[in-house]
Formats: sequence, C-alpha cells, structure tokens
Amino acid sequence: MSETPVSRYDLYRSAKSHEANGRYDEALESYAQAIKASADYAHAWFYKSRLHFNLHQYKEARSCARKALELAPSWEKHIRTIIKSCDHQLKS
Repeated sequence: MSETPVSRYDLYRSAKSHEANGRYDEALESYAQAIKASADYAHAWFYKSRLHFNLHQYKEARSCARKALELAPSWEKHIRTIIKSCDHQLKS
C-alpha cells in the first residue's frame, strides 16, 4: 500500500496546529519539513521565524525572517519588524 504524498500545505497546517496546541518542537519540525518540500514557501519561513522569536531563539528567527523577506518582499513591513526585534534582543 503506497502512502499519500504529503504536500507543503499539509505540513504547514500541521505546524500551525502543533503551534496552537503548544507543541513547539513538533511545529518547528513541521515547518522545516514544509520548507524541505518547497524551499520557496515564504509562509513557512515567516511563521517559523515568528515561532523561533516567541521561543527567544533570535538568531534562528532572524535567519528565517531574512529568507522570508527574500521570497516575499511585499511582506517587508511585517518581516522587518521581526528582524529589528531580533537585532534588539541580540544586542541586549
């Protein structure tokens, strides 16, 4: 019996569900799998960045946010806020 392929969208939805239920490690893993399935998936990069930020993982958050900005420059206002917040926390 063959398994049904899991799409980047399925992985993203799984990540959001894990995050909503406080399962942050599982959420990060699901975001990473969504990105692995589609490296240009800006939503996964953005929300992975936000989760890293909320977990006080500022270097990881900034890195993911920069990738999201590269992929979705029209989201610059929201992404720059994360990057600036990370920079502020890293300087503290």
